[in-house]
Amino acid sequence: QALFSIFIKPCDKMPRSAVVAGVALAAFAAGAAFVVAPTRAPTAPLPPLASGASGSTATSAGWGLATAGLALGAHVGLAAAWRFRATAARAEGGGKAYKETPADERLFEQVYLQYTSEYMKGPMYWHPDKMQGFAPDYPGRPIVKNGKYTSNVIGNLKAFSSNELAFLSMLFFGVGLYGNLQFNYYDTQWAKVDAGGYFNVSYIVESLLLPISFFMHIACYIQKQNGK
Repeated sequence: QALFSIFIKPCDKMPRSAVVAGVALAAFAAGAAFVVAPTRAPTAPLPPLASGASGSTATSAGWGLATAGLALGAHVGLAAAWRFRATAARAEGGGKAYKETPADERLFEQVYLQYTSEYMKGPMYWHPDKMQGFAPDYPGRPIVKNGKYTSNVIGNLKAFSSNELAFLSMLFFGVGLYGNLQFNYYDTQWAKVDAGGYFNVSYIVESLLLPISFFMHIACYIQKQNGK
């Protein structure tokens, strides 16, 4: 026990080679202590035994003591190695402080948003916005977030980017303006109808794109506000 305490306690500050040498020395000393017969006071002589029986008894005792010494040495070595490993792990873990990186922050936001979205869809979450009324939010798809409209408010157009919606807005505006001007001014359709003719249907279809371009413009603005 004294040898064990001598080599185990200061191992926190000793190098690995010194720890291994100390463990080997402790194992050797423990094995020698078990193999060497202890000195004791002389006792009365026992009746002599047969030579074959005494030889086998001495051999069995020697092997048993040697095995016990090796087992004790192995346990001492394992204990020292375990203590050294635990001390090294504490030293490595205590020297570094965790600092959240932008990547960790984004990962937390994604996981948290996905978890809360799935939770809000379930029946265990109750919110007034789930009730019927004026423009209620669908669970997991908020309409307003941080005082701004989200992409959910524009419905299926949320799959388009702001650049694509800007192009569609200008395209529909040009085609719709052309249809209205042709129908009312440059190729007046009312005069044709009064003369017994028919409306030019293409002008009517083209003119309907003019109000649609306004909604495309609003959707483009919302997508731009959401960074899309």
